[in-house]
Amino acid sequence: MLKQLLLPVITLMLFSLVGCSNEQKEEPAKNIVDIVEVDESEIELLRTENEILNERHQYLVTTLKQIMDNLSDEEMLALSQNQFSYDLKVNEQSIPKNGQLTISKGNITILLSEMFFGSDFLPEEWVAKGRITGNYIDHVLNFDTTNWEPLALDGTVNTAQGYELANVKAGQQFSFHITDELKKRLKLDTNLIHITVE
Repeated sequence: MLKQLLLPVITLMLFSLVGCSNEQKEEPAKNIVDIVEVDESEIELLRTENEILNERHQYLVTTLKQIMDNLSDEEMLALSQNQFSYDLKVNEQSIPKNGQLTISKGNITILLSEMFFGSDFLPEEWVAKGRITGNYIDHVLNFDTTNWEPLALDGTVNTAQGYELANVKAGQQFSFHITDELKKRLKLDTNLIHITVE
């Protein structure tokens, strides 16, 4: 008798569970459809914004090219140089104007980066004139790279070169010089860079 009652109860429970699980599966499916519809409208909005930005960008490039036709060589050189930005950082901190920086012990990364903004409108002859002479990392002078690992990062408009050293202890100091050309581009007051570890 107990077996006869147990079988229908178990069957009823199984059908109830299956029914509940079906209801739960349908609800997330509706949510996914809603999410997809929202995502599709957001994608379309982003496409439209992108088209507008591309049109605006093209207009600005055309306007810049027209203006450049009327610039003197001196003005063109200044414009070309302004399309390049250089930054010297130690552990992601830019070197201050006085060239002195204090950092915490541990790993130390020294990176000199170059960013170029004029690729869409600057003629190739002016790209070379606007860039710092030679390889920009060669403007770091008197730097003892013994025990340092070289670093190089490469992006679309930004590249960086430098060095990394692990386990730097408090009290250590590092110094090096930079060229006058790099000093001017970095807008520093000194050619001597001095790093103190605390």
